[in-house]
Amino acid sequence: MTSKIINMAERLKEKEDEGLEALFRSGTIEDNGFSNRVMARVRRGIWIRRWTLPTAVLLGGVVAAKPAGELLMAMAKALTVMPQDFRSLPLESLPQATVFILGGAAIGIFALFIKALEE
Repeated sequence: MTSKIINMAERLKEKEDEGLEALFRSGTIEDNGFSNRVMARVRRGIWIRRWTLPTAVLLGGVVAAKPAGELLMAMAKALTVMPQDFRSLPLESLPQATVFILGGAAIGIFALFIKALEE
């Protein structure tokens, strides 16, 4: 069952509507493969963007693996050289989780305030 409104709209077409329909009803335009070349270039660009970041992360991880290992070894060596009283700090001297939450909230509010000043 078709709607009466749709049937009415089909019968009451204006000249502009008929002209547009005639324009879009025309056959395809030969472009000697131009649109295919453009689409191939677009697809190639999508694949390049899709693989660039993971490849860069992988290469960066390979390059940074040796210095990161050396840094960890140096930190382990520094912990053995550190005096005993620094290594046995009581847990009460460490900041509480609420300090981190309030500090993060304060930084966020400050960033929003700065952004509001820019506008």
